[in-house]
Amino acid sequence: MGYTWIRCRRSPLFTAAVFLFSGLIALALGSLQRGLLSAQSHYDEIYRQIRVACTVTNLTGEQSNYLNIPPRIHALFTEGTGSGPDGLADLLGDVQIKGALQFSWEGREFTLAGVTALQADPNLWPENGCAIFWNEGAGDWVFAGKELKCLVSEELMKELRDREFPKDSFAIHLEAGDLWGREYDVELEIAGTYAGEAEKTIYCPWEAYLEICQNAMRGAIADSLSATLKDNGDLERLRERAGQWFAVPDARLSGVYESEGFYLALDINDAWLEKAQQDLKNSMAVNRIAAASIFALSACAGAVVGFLTIRSRKHEIALLRTLGTTNRGIYGSYAMEQALCVVSGIAAGGAVFRWQPPYQLCLFAVFYLAGLSVMLWIYLRKNLLTVMREEE
Repeated sequence: MGYTWIRCRRSPLFTAAVFLFSGLIALALGSLQRGLLSAQSHYDEIYRQIRVACTVTNLTGEQSNYLNIPPRIHALFTEGTGSGPDGLADLLGDVQIKGALQFSWEGREFTLAGVTALQADPNLWPENGCAIFWNEGAGDWVFAGKELKCLVSEELMKELRDREFPKDSFAIHLEAGDLWGREYDVELEIAGTYAGEAEKTIYCPWEAYLEICQNAMRGAIADSLSATLKDNGDLERLRERAGQWFAVPDARLSGVYESEGFYLALDINDAWLEKAQQDLKNSMAVNRIAAASIFALSACAGAVVGFLTIRSRKHEIALLRTLGTTNRGIYGSYAMEQALCVVSGIAAGGAVFRWQPPYQLCLFAVFYLAGLSVMLWIYLRKNLLTVMREEE
């Protein structure tokens, strides 16, 4: 080791160049690793924030309303009935369901709509021009419960006041159907009013709607149904379970009522999630290409250093062979000299990033010494007489 250090000191510029090159490579590899970790962290954050929306549609995926979704389907999305190995409730949250049935009031047709939240019907969205005025003690939470409460239009409320109907409740009478359903009366407490387009729609909680349908012996048909995935990591589990109940939306199925036993599809909107995954894959691919380029450069640099070493030390090599030093001994001494410079450069440059990633730093040293070894091996294959002639 002492003799190796003395030889390094004989060529300070050469030694400093190898040291500096090694340090810069260590910095480059550390920077690439830091960038990759940053991309991974950014992806994880985006991955958690992206909402994967799942919407029940027709087979083409073009219609998501007025679908006549039967109870056996919408029950899959609700807690209790939808829990279990075949249900979807444990994977999905923010479930938005809307169902509707028709009834007559004062000789006019009205709609009773059961919703799980205001978001379940676009007609109740503020961006669509709807304004909601809650009575004291009421709010959006009304639709999350089971109480027999309702939301009526401002026009209907004005009519109730003008005609001296009860101002705090609304009575609904359901006629018996020809094939199913029985006559049923229910009184809903008015929790508030709304000003919007759906003037002849009475909104009540979804659970209350289910109770009314059950008492009236009517099927609780849902018009629309959507939800969001709770954990994006369960996306494949959701696809597997949904495949038992839904088709995959396909525009080519236009005009087809049923496909492989399904007449409804589940549109899983994971486009943004796939984009985030693709961006991460692209970052990793660029990182791998850059690292491979650095390793190739390292091997070339090692070969160049080996060539320059041979050119500047032919006389020394010839003398060592004359004194009986084996090719292995000569190679070992020069390899040790370069390894000392490389390791020192890696130690200095890698300290900035705490010598990360260690396996790539080791690979850099291996590729560099491999290039050096190839050049030394080519030269050391020559016999002593050839080397002496070259010296002359």
